[in-house]
Amino acid sequence: MIGIICAEQEELNAIIKISENTKTVKFKSFEFILGKILNKECVFALSGCGKVNSAICTQTMIIIYNPKIILNVGVAGSIDKKTNINDLIIADGTIQYDYDVSAFADRKKGQVSGFEFIKFICDKNIVASLIKCSNEIKNIKTHVGTILTGDRFISSKEISDKLRNEFGGIACEMEAASIAQVCYLNNIPLGIIKSISDNADKTSHIDFPEFIKTASNNTAVLLKKFIELYRD
Repeated sequence: MIGIICAEQEELNAIIKISENTKTVKFKSFEFILGKILNKECVFALSGCGKVNSAICTQTMIIIYNPKIILNVGVAGSIDKKTNINDLIIADGTIQYDYDVSAFADRKKGQVSGFEFIKFICDKNIVASLIKCSNEIKNIKTHVGTILTGDRFISSKEISDKLRNEFGGIACEMEAASIAQVCYLNNIPLGIIKSISDNADKTSHIDFPEFIKTASNNTAVLLKKFIELYRD
């Protein structure tokens, strides 16, 4: 089974459109949707925004459904001039940019306590397969890079520039790194597909509601191609 986690309803709607035989199962505060994409068993969930919501959702999905892999699919804000609205991002890894215990001499900013690294790496086989699939998609530009995660909506060029310079990220959002941490602890391979919905600057609050639907549809295109090639 493939687990797919989205933060926003628009992101999930785009995936439900390419699914069939769906059935909703409610557990506590979450709803899990069981269905098939290209005849492959999937479970979808809407986590809600933010690191706590997405972490709880991911762990709950793992406990109940034990997916073979998990994909975090959704939108993100660009912090790199090479990326434009509606471009696709395949994450090679993700960092919690707002996690900071660097007051301790042996800790770096973004390094989560208990881990000896800053960046949670996405599964290399999933990344390679996503890149291969993206090469078959016409009219949508794709980039590979690091997703930065924090509990804030970035709407300042100064902040986005600082994040890019400090962590080398290509885009920012609010869920990927917490999902990655949970997957790492549970030894579940993770892939991250994002599409740029805004430029993470002073126009981001205007861009986001306008472009989230198109951006979400773009992620669904890549997701469907990946699932077509996926073998358990």
